[in-house]
Amino acid sequence: MKVINRIAFCLLIVICILTTISILNFGYGLGNVIYIFPVILLTTLHFFITRRLELKNDDNYWTIIVFFVLVLCIGIVYKTTIGRGPEFSWNGKIFFIK
Repeated sequence: MKVINRIAFCLLIVICILTTISILNFGYGLGNVIYIFPVILLTTLHFFITRRLELKNDDNYWTIIVFFVLVLCIGIVYKTTIGRGPEFSWNGKIFFIK
């Protein structure tokens, strides 16, 4: 589970960076700013929860944390692909390069 957690954390970091530099687009134009802060908050929250569980050596909650983070990552990927907003709707490309 710890390996899957690391993969999910790396995926969150990549999503966070790509969203911040506007390569990953949610399709709402200037409204994409609304999504940047929850993605950054989710990444930092996941980092602190993971760090706390590693320091406590508590293996009981890894499955719950990994499942929750992977569901949120799938939701973010959906919102940046097929579920894009009306301003820049889905055109078959994941990345939005201006």
